[in-house]
Amino acid sequence: MDAVREAKLSELRMVCAGLRQWSATIEGPDADFNAAAVELVISAYNGSLADPGWPWVREADELGVFWLDPEAMPSFDGVSGELRLLPVVEALLGGRRVDDLFPLLDQLDRPTRDLVLAAFARASRRERDLALYAFGGDPWSVAGWLVAMQTRQSAQVSGSVSRLAS
Repeated sequence: MDAVREAKLSELRMVCAGLRQWSATIEGPDADFNAAAVELVISAYNGSLADPGWPWVREADELGVFWLDPEAMPSFDGVSGELRLLPVVEALLGGRRVDDLFPLLDQLDRPTRDLVLAAFARASRRERDLALYAFGGDPWSVAGWLVAMQTRQSAQVSGSVSRLAS
């Protein structure tokens, strides 16, 4: 591994540790939501959303502590790729609720969708109604429907290929 890549990875590790440290200081009903947001940012897309160059990753006054700023996220509305996950993070941090849960989950790859479901599970441990509001619905039911549709499509493609092969 070259020195530049190693330095970038070291910086990302420091930011991730600082985000977790910030999250650990939050108490009350927001604790599970913030912890879910932090873990989603750190875990999705190899932590690229935790890069300190993003405007939502802020350094706290305390050395080595970082926090997530939901007010910086709306300016990325409608952006594709990894940034399409920001509405979920913003909602978990007390920002706007997720507007269109179905299309959002449909656009995510399976591992990222699983991380969103894990975030919802964590956020809804104590405040399920608030989590349902923030997510704009129940992501478990939407994800289940999406998996069923993908399975059906895969079965149809497999059946078509089998018929063509015979």
